[in-house]
Amino acid sequence: MKFAPLLFFSGLFLIFLIAPTDPDLGWHLRCGQEFWEKHTFCNQNSFSVLLNNYSWPNNYWLYQAIIFPIYKSFGLWGLTILNSLILTFSFLFLYLAIKNWPILKMIAITIIIFFSWGVLNLGVRSQLPGLLFFNALLYLSLIFAPLIMLLWANTHGSFILGLILLSFSLLKDLFYSPKHQYLPIKPLLLSLIAYLLSFAATFLNPFGFAIYDNSWRHIGVVDLSKLIAEWVPPNPNIIFIIVFLSLALFLYLIIFKRLEAFFLLPFIYLALKARRNLPFFFIMFFYLFLTAPPTKKLLHRFIQFKIIRYPLALAVLFSLFYFGLFINFPSTLKINRSWQNYCQFSYVGYPCQAIAFLKKQPSKGHIFNRYEWGGFLIWQLPEYKIFVDGRMPAWPTPEDKSPYTIYLETLQTQPGWNETLKEYNINWIFISPGTFMDLKLKDNPQEFGWQEVFRDEISVIYKSI
Repeated sequence: MKFAPLLFFSGLFLIFLIAPTDPDLGWHLRCGQEFWEKHTFCNQNSFSVLLNNYSWPNNYWLYQAIIFPIYKSFGLWGLTILNSLILTFSFLFLYLAIKNWPILKMIAITIIIFFSWGVLNLGVRSQLPGLLFFNALLYLSLIFAPLIMLLWANTHGSFILGLILLSFSLLKDLFYSPKHQYLPIKPLLLSLIAYLLSFAATFLNPFGFAIYDNSWRHIGVVDLSKLIAEWVPPNPNIIFIIVFLSLALFLYLIIFKRLEAFFLLPFIYLALKARRNLPFFFIMFFYLFLTAPPTKKLLHRFIQFKIIRYPLALAVLFSLFYFGLFINFPSTLKINRSWQNYCQFSYVGYPCQAIAFLKKQPSKGHIFNRYEWGGFLIWQLPEYKIFVDGRMPAWPTPEDKSPYTIYLETLQTQPGWNETLKEYNINWIFISPGTFMDLKLKDNPQEFGWQEVFRDEISVIYKSI
């Protein structure tokens, strides 16, 4: 199976050719457009009436500056290929970071992808470069760490995980070596310098320390698990797997007196807290297990027999190509074939006919919108202002509520809902049929000062009167 790794990564490239259906894609593209055309970092909220002109540290700006020209030049397929390149190279770095065990590494990567598919299946997203940078830190020399952290801090708030990883590396050098001896002073000093330079590099961004505050709000200040599906904990079966694997690895490493047993702890916490963090947990689990010196003795005899290696390799390769060729890629072809298909078959399902209707209206104004459509409307209706979108859940408000909570209370027509619409001068209500607000307005919208002007299977629009 000499060419198994080449076939394996060809299979990965195929399965990661995923159409860009992330609900946040739209506002990222709009910000990328503003970066190139207006030379701004998109850090002043001019897109929504809720928290209008709020200043925030948009440390996604580098990601946005990359994806906009790619989309402008190559369309949806350009973003699809970009997604595949990011993820394929991400797992290539992980593969190279673990010496030996080609078949076991391929199995490990396949398992990681399986348990992380809920995070990876929406196409190109701002979170994904974080996986690339994380795995690059595992593989590349510490010489490259400052550059990686510089890029990461200007791409996504998950750069904090890079600092955690580098901190563990420094602690390992400081307290532990394979011979249970302290490291010589020179290598230790070089590791310390690399860490300090990496930390300093994160401040080379347009917003300085504010990117740390923004990351902390997402991790510890605002309980996003009650608001956003991606931030909820994994299901009980996944929680059981995380706990079981963690205990097994911890005991395994502790028996052999390996300090690396403690490296998994923050990733256990993050994975149990939010399903979006699952890839980092499984990456660290397999990295720590397969690079631990005792593992070499444990697996050497098991993996040396061709009667074991060949069937395992064939099973992994068959699974990848079958999933890529017959399940995933046909879906991507279907979505990317036309704009109508993109609207209809995307993860959320976008109301493109209703958007075309609004584009024709002589009077524009402010829209109370379905949350999941916010980013798309920012992209497709730049002449309007929306109410809420995916940038905003962790932003502070005078009411001491998440913007998402304010949106939800209004959509559910809780007391004061119409007053909220009047407070923000909402001219249009643009929501899904059958929601609380639609049911409230449908029979007699004039009673509340609205009239229905558009309805289809996906959306309904009311206009203020």
